[in-house]
Amino acid sequence: MNQQVDVKPRRFYGFKKIAIFGVVSGVVAGAFAFSPTRILTALTSERGVKISKDVRYGADPRQALDIYQPDKANAKSPTVNGLPVVIFIHGGSWQKGDKEGYGFVGRSLAQAGYVTAVIEYRLAPKNIYPDYINDSVSAISWVYQNIAEYGGNPNTLFVMGHSAGAFNAVTAVDDERYWKNSHVPTSAIKAVIGLAGPYSYDFRKFDSKIAFPSNLLPEDVMPDSHVRPNAPPHLLLIAEKDDLVGIKNMLKMKRGLELANVAVETGVVPKVNHITMIIAMASPTQWLGNTRQMVLDYMASKV
Repeated sequence: MNQQVDVKPRRFYGFKKIAIFGVVSGVVAGAFAFSPTRILTALTSERGVKISKDVRYGADPRQALDIYQPDKANAKSPTVNGLPVVIFIHGGSWQKGDKEGYGFVGRSLAQAGYVTAVIEYRLAPKNIYPDYINDSVSAISWVYQNIAEYGGNPNTLFVMGHSAGAFNAVTAVDDERYWKNSHVPTSAIKAVIGLAGPYSYDFRKFDSKIAFPSNLLPEDVMPDSHVRPNAPPHLLLIAEKDDLVGIKNMLKMKRGLELANVAVETGVVPKVNHITMIIAMASPTQWLGNTRQMVLDYMASKV
């Protein structure tokens, strides 16, 4: 992917900050043959965060998650039932990506006071729709049943995803065909947060068609066509300079939610593109855009 953005970073001092800027530049230019998000995670501070790695929610090697817990200094006001929880689902066209590459999201949200589970799911072409949706539902179910052991409140959950992960998050929670298998009460999900999700497009015309059965039509799978009326509130964000996932996806998903009488808020994150939108979730790269603050402000209004 070769994307251009107009970034005017603050002046950096020190090797770590220069390295972070190099990672961001490499992401924008498509210069890395290896995972730049893993590098960003490695360069993001773990201070104030306890991490539990490779927690299983299923038998497949990809059915695992990492849990990021705030320490007392970063925790929100303690409650009898525990801290609010974010379940984050990564993107990658359903064909790539892993939880290690998005540890920076877990660390960032834990440092803001949220117990955060960053999940993995099975990938195409070996596993196609709805396998990765079923995995997302299973992970949410596991978190609901077990997160109290990690200091989280199972009845204050936020489900959040970026790109293909936003598709997973929205479909898993909104589509009754899959959500009914979660055995999680809708009241436990305080909101679904979708970042640059492809909620309404003809997958048959793109490389991502490999992730879907050839006998299905877009209306069979796209989440804007499958919203249950009792779904939780949604925040849908799109990047101002996104040339991969068009704004029509957000607008059509918004319309689908409204038709089902589900509360929805939308927003455009200025200055960022499809990739830098999620990189701006990392604490040291917030200067890219205000993704992180928009997400935190929204969640604070629902806790």
